[in-house]
Amino acid sequence: MKLKKFRILYLFLLFFAIDKLVLIPSVRAFLTSEEVGNPYIESFKNLNADYLNDDRYKDKKKIWAFGTSRSFSFYQYASIPYIQNSEYISNQQKKELENYKVYTFAAPGSNPLIYFTRFNQLLEQNYKPDLVFLEVSAFSFNKNNRFTNITLLEGVPLEFAMAHFNELPNDFAKEYFFSRLFSLSRYKISTKAISANIFGTKDKNMEMLKNFLPANSGSVDPFASAFDTKTNREEYPYSPNNFNDFKNYPNNDMDKYVKVSMLVDVLKKEFYGNFTDNQNNFQFLSNIINRCQKEKIPVVLWIPKVHKELNDFYHSANFYPQWKMKIQTLAEQKGIRFIDLNEDGKIKCDYFNDAAHISGRCLPEIEANVLGIPK
Repeated sequence: MKLKKFRILYLFLLFFAIDKLVLIPSVRAFLTSEEVGNPYIESFKNLNADYLNDDRYKDKKKIWAFGTSRSFSFYQYASIPYIQNSEYISNQQKKELENYKVYTFAAPGSNPLIYFTRFNQLLEQNYKPDLVFLEVSAFSFNKNNRFTNITLLEGVPLEFAMAHFNELPNDFAKEYFFSRLFSLSRYKISTKAISANIFGTKDKNMEMLKNFLPANSGSVDPFASAFDTKTNREEYPYSPNNFNDFKNYPNNDMDKYVKVSMLVDVLKKEFYGNFTDNQNNFQFLSNIINRCQKEKIPVVLWIPKVHKELNDFYHSANFYPQWKMKIQTLAEQKGIRFIDLNEDGKIKCDYFNDAAHISGRCLPEIEANVLGIPK
């Protein structure tokens, strides 16, 4: 009997040791299924945002744009040099857009939980915008997309979760705080990962997706590089050679396959596969809107335009119209603006970086449409 008790104790101590060892990044990377290029390591600090008080923009209306990598264009292209050179908006729209300064808080695979966290962090530093843009992309509301578990369990600092405990959905709170007690509930030991590290086999889908993540997505503090960027602090001169885009399809057959056909197939599996509504993210989205309305901050929900092949998938997928209806219903209930840029006639600009990301050259037209500025 005593021997059996010692065995149980030994197994518990072994489990406890491994549970704490996976907190070491190199051990975690070797033993667990943590994603390569994961931008959501638990480093979502309450970063200083002194650039929000930049005197150069004191007379402009401040927009905070929250989103996924599909909102990355706001970092660089929502600026006067690109607005002035846009061929897709009228002179009147250009004049109106010059009254705004956009600050962007976008990260790969982000979702309303991440928006909720950073939005409240900024308000609690006594910053306040004149307007908020909230990108809504369907994959951000899928429980089974590649980044969902990562963002739920690693994208929120513990002190923030405790301070906002009453705003957390019950099942999220249980999962979140349990994961802080036992690391292995966050980082799953994976024979596939161990085999890949020993024998050099790789997850082909993830390797492909890495090509579409920003270069800094695997950095030590990815949120710092995503949310405290140089482009939030200064405007770059107009440089159309940086667009690196295509109209309709790339001219090169290999690029056409990789940037359009293959990417759409990977997104179907990794981000939209087995689509199951994430009710928590609907709640976090609602919480942000409620806070905006309490603070008398106008807010806009918007769906980014995607390439025709990905949009065709949206139209054929059973989940998509139901998901969009929920977003539209939420907007109607809250009395806020909602716009889907995939609808016919919304956006004339038809250039893309790949199937999921519209080109930065389209950004001035996107901003004008989201704001509802007529031509």
